[in-house]
Amino acid sequence: MSMTAEEILLNCEKHFSFIATEIESLIVYIKNLLANCKRIDNSKFYEDKILSLIDKLVKQKEDFKKNTIDREMNKDTHIAIETYNEIQKYAEGTRDLLAELKLEAFSLKRDIVSKEQDMIFQSLNINKLNNLKELEHKLMISYEQDTDKLFIKNFFEDKKEVLINLNNEEVISLLKKSMVQENDYSKVIEKEIISSAIEIYKNDIETINILKEEMKNVLEKSNSRDTLLRFYKNFLKRAENESIRRDNITKIIKAVTDIGYIVNENDIRKIKEKNIVVIHATNKDGKTADFAVKFDGSLIYNWEGFEEHEHDEDAKAFLKKLREYNILHSDEYKKVYREPNFIKEAKLKVKQKQDKKEK
Repeated sequence: MSMTAEEILLNCEKHFSFIATEIESLIVYIKNLLANCKRIDNSKFYEDKILSLIDKLVKQKEDFKKNTIDREMNKDTHIAIETYNEIQKYAEGTRDLLAELKLEAFSLKRDIVSKEQDMIFQSLNINKLNNLKELEHKLMISYEQDTDKLFIKNFFEDKKEVLINLNNEEVISLLKKSMVQENDYSKVIEKEIISSAIEIYKNDIETINILKEEMKNVLEKSNSRDTLLRFYKNFLKRAENESIRRDNITKIIKAVTDIGYIVNENDIRKIKEKNIVVIHATNKDGKTADFAVKFDGSLIYNWEGFEEHEHDEDAKAFLKKLREYNILHSDEYKKVYREPNFIKEAKLKVKQKQDKKEK
């Protein structure tokens, strides 16, 4: 006898930690802007904007914790799902707001960098500089960011033949023009989005691959503000879903192992075209459990090799273990029991199809 069913997994812990990490990383990013700001902003115009943005994020962090992490999830399935849906809606709204606030922070950084460049150019005493090398050196030590130093170095190297025929004022004018082009709004925001994502997820190959896919799907067509915002929202949503699924897979393997099944490394397969991960587990009596973990959080499982409805006991023990790992679940639906003959016939059909393909 076999039993197949489908459920929705509710992994609140991973869901909320993902968004909380994004909020915290943005607060750190914005606080780092303050140091640059204080050097160039006598009027405190940018500093006030940054402090206002930090206040917004700290409040959002507190509200998010209160409305998600601190809320208790009742172990009763129906209440849990109702609460989960409510919390998830709030979390998704937070994620979208976070994308908007990130773009605001990146825009502020761009403005601060532009102001800093203007002040550096104004403070340069170029009349005492005798040659291009001295001018390049003076500019290099005027900037703190390695990216700015690299840009200046490349500017002098790439335009050497042109610069040699210009005076210092003309070189500065050409450099300013090049920097303005480099600081084009869309280019800067795109660069900041990508570099900040890589910094947060540098040890997470799957998430970086999602970033690359979204870049290809969206940014190759356009990089307007609306496009950049859409790109970042899509990336956050997909990265969050993939992060939750990976955590689900880890805990599914732990749970089924805890009740006496064995999962080998080769028994875990990702089927890319269907966007599912399949896990095969066996126990010492030859009984098997198969799990298909979907991208939307749902789980299909199949238990085989049991007498009567004995598989229900293993299924219950498995779901209990999942709850111990802080993964709640919906009621089973699409639940189907099959006789051994049905399974045998189904397997035979699959084998026949495979044999035809091989021929």
